[in-house]
Amino acid sequence: MNKTKGKNFKENHKKEKKNETSIVSKIIIIICIIVIIFSLYNIGYWLLENHTSDSLLSDIQSKTTITQEQIVVEDQSITKHNFDFSELLKTNQNTVGWVYVPNTKINYPVVQINNNDYYLNHSFDNSNNSAGWIFADYRCNIGESSNIIIYGHNRKDKSMFGSLKTVLESEWYSNEENLYINFSTLNESHVYKIFSTFVCNDKDVSSYLQTGFSSKDEFNLYIQKLKNTSSHNFNTNLDDTEQIITLYTCYGLNNQRLLVCAKLVD
Repeated sequence: MNKTKGKNFKENHKKEKKNETSIVSKIIIIICIIVIIFSLYNIGYWLLENHTSDSLLSDIQSKTTITQEQIVVEDQSITKHNFDFSELLKTNQNTVGWVYVPNTKINYPVVQINNNDYYLNHSFDNSNNSAGWIFADYRCNIGESSNIIIYGHNRKDKSMFGSLKTVLESEWYSNEENLYINFSTLNESHVYKIFSTFVCNDKDVSSYLQTGFSSKDEFNLYIQKLKNTSSHNFNTNLDDTEQIITLYTCYGLNNQRLLVCAKLVD
């Protein structure tokens, strides 16, 4: 009798363990399915937002009259872009300019409001979109500030400032024409020549994002600091520099930031 009870106890114990294992396995499978569904949803939503941004940009570019002219800067023939902002302003009155970087995907109207948060997750038409838009630092007086800082997300599909990292490639910067960035305001079109590109930690980046200067000497020290930090020597003469622009985006997986600095040359 005792042997029978002992045998039944062991068999029941095995069944319980088997049932427990089965339950755990089912729970794990359910969790995996939920994770997969959630991941597919996020991927699908990301692709949808990218498509929406791309379609919006195509529409913007088709409605914007863009003319080109050849100019000579430091014995280098450069294509200068001029933009008619009248249609853009009907869509978004926060439009303050347009930025174009040769041989990248950066060819966007620039917006600006009273903070640096809104356009991190809103598109040009002010709809919610995690791709955000290209925007200028709220502290900058466009056309007048000594340093105009322009932000954009580093998107994996290379939209927004996702292709800005191209400037770090020798194949890109060895082409002298690529070093000339177009940044147009509502009233004027300008060309800026790159003099510094570098990656820094997000904890240190604030010291490279100064917009106001108390004197010409302070400004000169600042731009020399940017030049000395550059990962490549672009041989850009900083004498008599009146204004610079700084393009800013995230970089890598370790909270790093990529900055591209260029001086006004035309």
